[in-house]
Amino acid sequence: MMKPCRFVLSGYYGCGNAGDEAVLAGIKAGFQRLAGDRVQLLVLSQNPQATAALHNLDAVHRMQLAPVKRALQQSDMLLCGGGSLLQDATSLRSLIYYLLVIALALRLRKPVMFFAQGLGPLHRGISRRLVRAAAERAAFITVRDEESAHLLRKIGVHHTSIEVTADPAFCLIPDASAKPLLGELAACKRPLVGVALRPWGAAGEQTTRPYLQLLSALEAVCAAQPILIPMQQPQDVAFARALIHQGSFSQPPLLLEQAISPHQLLSAIAHMQATIAMRLHALIFAVRAAVPPFALRYDQKIESQMRLFGLEQNIAHWHDFDPQDVAEKVKELLDQRAAYQQRLSAVSQTMEERALQNMKIALKVISAC
Repeated sequence: MMKPCRFVLSGYYGCGNAGDEAVLAGIKAGFQRLAGDRVQLLVLSQNPQATAALHNLDAVHRMQLAPVKRALQQSDMLLCGGGSLLQDATSLRSLIYYLLVIALALRLRKPVMFFAQGLGPLHRGISRRLVRAAAERAAFITVRDEESAHLLRKIGVHHTSIEVTADPAFCLIPDASAKPLLGELAACKRPLVGVALRPWGAAGEQTTRPYLQLLSALEAVCAAQPILIPMQQPQDVAFARALIHQGSFSQPPLLLEQAISPHQLLSAIAHMQATIAMRLHALIFAVRAAVPPFALRYDQKIESQMRLFGLEQNIAHWHDFDPQDVAEKVKELLDQRAAYQQRLSAVSQTMEERALQNMKIALKVISAC
């Protein structure tokens, strides 16, 4: 009987972000496909009970030192990722937290793998130095885009084992049980356009006007039914409700308000005819389901992924996009949907193979340790 492989997962798990939960679900699905029950995963989570209930995985609170230390001691390897963990745009404190988990694992003589990381930005000199020091001690590094690999080399990481893979969410398969969740949407005769927005910008920059204009333009230009898709609880739900309340629509946007699993969310997006998103994993889900996406870029990671998909022409900046122009572009996506589906199906298959490479490498590294 083969020895079990015990991994500890460090990421932004248990925080109500559908994208990070999709990453975790994809990691679990990928390992199960490759190694079945031989792989044991333990998650460092902000809400261990919610993580255990959603993913059926063991979890401990990521901010409690004793359980984290015990989990690492009993493990074979720490997987740091996936997601945009090693960046200082959110805060320097967030970056230092993930680096401290890495440092603890190394102190306990456990190998560490940078796992499907989307690195950067790293604005501060201390951030670049700390990430460089941690990266040089990693057993292996996988990143989800070329820009992350380039950033590592730019800050002086000379690690020979850096591989560009893909986001683990590409290992997910739609859940057929999600269809009833769509309710009245399933009977809607108009094209369904998923819209995943987020509040963003400094206090003086935040405004709902362009988003309200966009939702109205989708109705006027595309004769579409916008479906607001929250990806971060509760912020995106509150933002979506504000848009519905403030707008003047002949047919109001519908809100996919119910908290659902990553598999169900992927299935819901698969029922759309096009998607507009600021949230990265709404775009990833669209590509996975071969639904034509348009991105509103607020972060470099959005552009990096769209370029990886060969969709860099389908991007506008969140700060100065023209709602009418975006609606016209979405009409083109709807008109060319069949061609996009064929193209995106091939992209999705390639991304799935690259996503599985994360897990294949982790299993290979752990067998060599």
